[in-house]
Amino acid sequence: MSAAGEPRVEIYIITKDEGSNLVKFDILGEKNEEKDQLISGFLCALNNFASDVGFPAGVSLIRSGSLEARYTAGKQIFTVLIIDYAMPLGAMTEPVLSGFASEITERFEALYEKELAAGKKARFFKGATFDGFNAEIQAILEKYMQETFELYQKLVLIEAMYAQVPQKWCLPLMEKASSGENIIPMLGDIPKQYQGQLTKAITKVNESAAPVWEIFQVPTTDFQPFE
Repeated sequence: MSAAGEPRVEIYIITKDEGSNLVKFDILGEKNEEKDQLISGFLCALNNFASDVGFPAGVSLIRSGSLEARYTAGKQIFTVLIIDYAMPLGAMTEPVLSGFASEITERFEALYEKELAAGKKARFFKGATFDGFNAEIQAILEKYMQETFELYQKLVLIEAMYAQVPQKWCLPLMEKASSGENIIPMLGDIPKQYQGQLTKAITKVNESAAPVWEIFQVPTTDFQPFE
């Protein structure tokens, strides 16, 4: 966790060869611009070291205690998603995080192909050139907010079925979630005798990937339909 004890989620976009920090975006936690270039140089050095000692793709994941750095490589840059959170992220949400980082990498290289080539040739990158990309990250983040909320709802229904809530109640809600509807209020339509199983399913999903739900601002529920 951060020094203040708060979750920390940051995105760094760094040039592969030079280790230049082009973009820093904070999803959670406070900004610390004084350390940004130092951190980006360290992340680049680790990636280059892995390549030098025989790992051709470089680093994909570094974890120490509650802190992890997830690398996604492009042609000229790599994106590093740094997450400092006391709880594990949960395997079921892994594709969300990898997809999020990959889309950021692809969008950046598509938008700044000429600027990256010019900076590489001059061995100098003007940070202000890439300031506008924060808005792009925000747009990608908002897209993944909706997709992650859909995933959350589906996981609740899957866990409910594992807990012996009949499929006839869960599958129609699964279809509605897939079409973009918010099915949380509809959980109250599930009969009372399945209340206990449903509550346990919701609690398990809430706890299993709490950091990811927070990163993507998913409106989780402790919905108790029959109190």
